[in-house]
Amino acid sequence: MSDIVPDLTGASLSTAREKVLEHRLLSELAVIMLQRGVSLDILRSEYDAQGHDVVLEAGGIIRHVQLKASREGGKRRHVDINVRLRARPSGCVVWMSYDPAALAITALRWLGDDPGEPLPELGSKVTRHSKGDSAGSKGQRPALRNVGIAKFERLDGLSALADRLFGRPVGETTSHAISQLRRQFGQSWRRRLGGELRGASFEASIHWAHLIDGYALLEQALEPDPAAWLEARAAEGRSDTFGSEAGLLWTQLFLEHRRWRFASPHEPGADELRYLDDLAARTSRAIALQILERAG
Repeated sequence: MSDIVPDLTGASLSTAREKVLEHRLLSELAVIMLQRGVSLDILRSEYDAQGHDVVLEAGGIIRHVQLKASREGGKRRHVDINVRLRARPSGCVVWMSYDPAALAITALRWLGDDPGEPLPELGSKVTRHSKGDSAGSKGQRPALRNVGIAKFERLDGLSALADRLFGRPVGETTSHAISQLRRQFGQSWRRRLGGELRGASFEASIHWAHLIDGYALLEQALEPDPAAWLEARAAEGRSDTFGSEAGLLWTQLFLEHRRWRFASPHEPGADELRYLDDLAARTSRAIALQILERAG
């Protein structure tokens, strides 16, 4: 058996190193998302002419990600970023530092914004070719901007990266509810939701309860029978047992409003109304704590 240790730092292995680092990053990120109750879908670009290496989707949030890597302790202080990445929804850049001997990721840097927001401005420093022409002139590469390390935020590990990519953990149904709000209201979704979240009684909640589509959320949760799902949740609620996730409570409230709309002219009795008012109050508090205060 040979005692020769292969040199992993050579230029001939640059492509292999990049792939190993990419697989390590994404596999560990997938584990973190599963621990948060959200599955991670990974799509790879055939080539990076559009500015991204991978597309990540979790909880209804789609991220176009450009990956960069440099040796730990190296002198690299700039990376080239494709301007087309700014045209992608939630475009971002993840810059990895790695131990060249073990091919282990040692540090992460981030350039991006909240989910749903575009990549920040890249500056005006156009990248030039590394080699000059016959006259020694290095031509410009107009699709690329040379971006310094000072523009990047250093992250405290992969959990922090997961927060930047998909927001802090809120549960999968809640994450899909936030995605619905983003599609409706764009960048102003927080302000719109905060302005609507008034009145914690069942009657006063009718408008904000319908800011989401509960049927679509149950479809995402693979619940084929909304009526049966609601009846099971309502039975628990009537015995003062409620869930805790904002998205599921919101879906329950949405379906209760639909149920009683179709029950007209019948109205809920006193006991049923106490359950419905309790549901509305709990949902309002959960939205305030889990979505308005926590979600990215």
